[in-house]
Amino acid sequence: MKRQISLLTFATSAFLVLSFVMISSCTKTGPEGPPGKDGEDGLNADASCVTCHDFSDDLLTKVHQFANSAHGSGANVDRSNEGCAQCHTSQGFRLMVDSGMIAAVSSPAIINCRTCHKIHETYTPADYALRGSGAIAMVMGGPAAEYNYGTSNVCANCHQGRTVTPYPVAGGDPVSITNKRYGPHYGPQSNMFIGKGGYEIDGPMPYSNSPHTLAVTNGCVTCHMDGNPAGLQAGGHQMNITYNETSKLLTGCTVSGCHTDAAVVKSMFDENRAEIAALELELETALKDQGLLDAEGYVTVPATLTQDQLGIILNLKLVHYDHSYGAHNYRYTKALLVNSLAALAKSSV
Repeated sequence: MKRQISLLTFATSAFLVLSFVMISSCTKTGPEGPPGKDGEDGLNADASCVTCHDFSDDLLTKVHQFANSAHGSGANVDRSNEGCAQCHTSQGFRLMVDSGMIAAVSSPAIINCRTCHKIHETYTPADYALRGSGAIAMVMGGPAAEYNYGTSNVCANCHQGRTVTPYPVAGGDPVSITNKRYGPHYGPQSNMFIGKGGYEIDGPMPYSNSPHTLAVTNGCVTCHMDGNPAGLQAGGHQMNITYNETSKLLTGCTVSGCHTDAAVVKSMFDENRAEIAALELELETALKDQGLLDAEGYVTVPATLTQDQLGIILNLKLVHYDHSYGAHNYRYTKALLVNSLAALAKSSV
């Protein structure tokens, strides 16, 4: 056995030596060739980043403002199913505005910088361009309803009423309702701003729009994103108007050609909002008294409603979910409530 192992070891060693000799004999070293041409220097990665990340406080301020906003809180991001994901998730929104598709989203991301801006797509300042910034055809309000107010168009993609089925038609037959949440959903601010989407029932007030509808070039952005004297509490990418409970960011109002006195504006703002809130409560109470709404404000279902009853409920929900109490369009908001109250009182006689 030892002899066999020795022979095997010897054979292996001989094979390795022979291989080394053969390889060495096949390798020849010639003279060095001439030096190659120097390549071009690559781009400085830092310089590419600095194009946008300029190390100023401006970008940092925007990031922290947004983190302190309702959008940046991540609330309701779990609503990532088809029909909700396009406004409750970052991926769903980008899919909707970039391709027109509406689909469910897995591993949903909250609304963030990349949702509204084309961040890290070209690595140039073009990355700050807005998505979905063209004119927005509204879901509610008829074929002529369009929102086209500059940089705020991106907001109107989601801040508008959803499809309402059935939509009330004056003079139509009574309809059956089984959904207690009947209405325009929770964000119809764009509808209210342009005065489209309400059920314009006849009444003592004409339907017209406040001057804001024509005078405010950039819509929502003009007031909600103007300046930021309130740190992280209002304006800029935080987007609040009211802060410290009663203070108002009014720099978007007190500009040349519009209002000039902030104190006067705040007085009008508070007075009009109190009036609209009182009218809204009056209409809600009347609908509850007639058994059309339950104690929590939902539609009492199942129910068979006239077209006017259906339209009045729609008007109440439109005003309520706008959340501005007339600030977005005082004249149109008041007309919806006043005329709905008058029609409801007449139908109960």
